[in-house]
Amino acid sequence: MNNVRSNSSQSPYRPSIQPAPSYSRRLDAFVRRLVPMAIMLFVVLFLSVPIAIPGRSEMMFGIVMISVYFWSIFRPASMPAIGVFLLGILIDILNYTSPGIVIFVLLFVYGIGITQRFRLARLNFWMLWLIFTLICMVVVSLQWVLTSIFSLRLMPYYLPIFEFVLTIGFYPIIFILLMCAHRSIANPEQV
Repeated sequence: MNNVRSNSSQSPYRPSIQPAPSYSRRLDAFVRRLVPMAIMLFVVLFLSVPIAIPGRSEMMFGIVMISVYFWSIFRPASMPAIGVFLLGILIDILNYTSPGIVIFVLLFVYGIGITQRFRLARLNFWMLWLIFTLICMVVVSLQWVLTSIFSLRLMPYYLPIFEFVLTIGFYPIIFILLMCAHRSIANPEQV
């Protein structure tokens, strides 16, 4: 008549005892955390090489912006703010842009992704794309205004429009590739 359980195996809380991870497991998890930054470093270095790809600097900025947005939502530990900052410095140096504009814009995208990640991570692909489109519109406009202010002349308006269209067009392809990496090689819990 007593409702007390005598069998402790039916308890809802069962602590699991696991051995400490070995050195190779910790190294594997560390390398998996570095994958997003390593991929972005490769993209920046590859697209900074003077090759005959039309719009390569706009393409590079778009790919990096998509990646910062994606990783700040789905795996922020793999894309820390200092890494975004250093990536922005590298882009500024390699593309001879006005210093600080790319850094500011990437950190702006990172800040939106990191502060709204719990809301954005629950959304489907179409809503994420729509929100990214709005963010991209603001970012490209901000980049154009800051570049015009720093150069003390009005920059051509067709370059930001081209960058916006190119970035929005690349979003589905890059999103699919990053989602595959997120679920496989860049997942430190999959050790």
